[in-house]
Amino acid sequence: MTNEKTVTPIYQKLPENGALRVAAYCRVSSSQDEQLHSLAAQISHYTEVLSRDTSCQFVGIYADRGISGTQVKNRVEFLRLMEDCRAGLIDRIITKSVSRFGRNTVDTLLYTRELRGLGIDVYFEKEHLHSCSAEGELMLTLMAALAESEAENMSENIKWGKRRRYEKGRVESLAVVNLYGYRKDGGALAVSESEAEIIRRIYSEFLDGLNYEQISEGLNADGIPTRRGNDVWFNRTVMNVLTNEKYMGDCLFQKTFNIDPITHKAVPNKGQLPQYYLEDCIPPIVSKEVWTLAQLEIQRRQTWKPMSSAELPFKNRIICGTCGSGVVQYYAKRKGGTLEAMWRCGSWRNGKSRGEGLPSCAQMKFPLDAPEKAFVRAWNLVVSKKLQYSAALHRRAENAEDALTQYRAKGMLRLLDEVGKLTAFDYYFSLKVLDHMELMPNGKLAVVFLSGIRLTV
Repeated sequence: MTNEKTVTPIYQKLPENGALRVAAYCRVSSSQDEQLHSLAAQISHYTEVLSRDTSCQFVGIYADRGISGTQVKNRVEFLRLMEDCRAGLIDRIITKSVSRFGRNTVDTLLYTRELRGLGIDVYFEKEHLHSCSAEGELMLTLMAALAESEAENMSENIKWGKRRRYEKGRVESLAVVNLYGYRKDGGALAVSESEAEIIRRIYSEFLDGLNYEQISEGLNADGIPTRRGNDVWFNRTVMNVLTNEKYMGDCLFQKTFNIDPITHKAVPNKGQLPQYYLEDCIPPIVSKEVWTLAQLEIQRRQTWKPMSSAELPFKNRIICGTCGSGVVQYYAKRKGGTLEAMWRCGSWRNGKSRGEGLPSCAQMKFPLDAPEKAFVRAWNLVVSKKLQYSAALHRRAENAEDALTQYRAKGMLRLLDEVGKLTAFDYYFSLKVLDHMELMPNGKLAVVFLSGIRLTV
């Protein structure tokens, strides 16, 4: 009786004709003419060589154009190549060099190891290296590390070149892929008029009182696509449009920078690197005056935070004239147990102390529709005494210290003629003229207009 065991050899299954199925992988890191020429040369070379090689079955070319080799996630063709390998459609891969396969040491080793586990060899022509050879792992590690180091050096050289161009006031390297409203026209930057109208709409609606959410909802309702072709505008996108100095023709360069040439992770530049501000360097979409007004309006809203809506037109727009707290809605219990929505100071504590040094507020409550009526009365009073108030508005329009007050005074003068007296409260009209209201100690409401005019009614 013997203890010997039977060992059955298993051989790699080849296609029926016995020829290895070979694919080629090509990549260039930019879309510059010379790089694209290099890619075309690679594709032509492998197509010719592999097509006439009768010892193998040519699967095809996988080519990534203008994609960095430091990260795999954006390399669509490389990922497709890997999927075909996992599906058992390829037996060997040929590529020009280790740096074309990838410039990330970890990724290069990770994927070549996976391929080796699948029985797939990667041949690097320049280095004459097979990944499945005995010395392949060691040599590939060294070559991949060198390729990664070269990527880091190239990244630093590119950054240095950009900074020199910024210092000289050159903007040809300005990226417009995600800059709504612009297109590259040859080497120059040109305004896309159809998109520019949307940019002007955003600024106009913001200065008319709409908030980020209301503006984005309007764009979505009108079916206006974003720069990336998405169907949804977000509040953050609208805010970015309103704060981007490029829309008035100026450019601030190096707002962010990459901390790692491999991961390409960008972080805000908070003084780590110099920034460069160039005036009038690209075609403007809005005037400098309009852009500056938008920044002043952003600052004003950060102070006051008017987050009202058509359903709640005075939410966060009424303050207590005694303690400065916000006036809020609450439900008062009426006789019979029913509840009635009313307004009162948010700091009122049912007679309890608010703390030393803090003014106490009486329980001054008023009906839910009182602010709407107060606004209509105040506006109509200004209209009825237009001659008196027009003189004050003209003075503010010419002599006010800040540009936003001047703009609001001019706007109110125009609206006095265009709108006249109101018969009912209009929320969207109120956004154009109303700053806030104050609950006075006598229970009356003071209406404060954006122009600076204040009336107690």
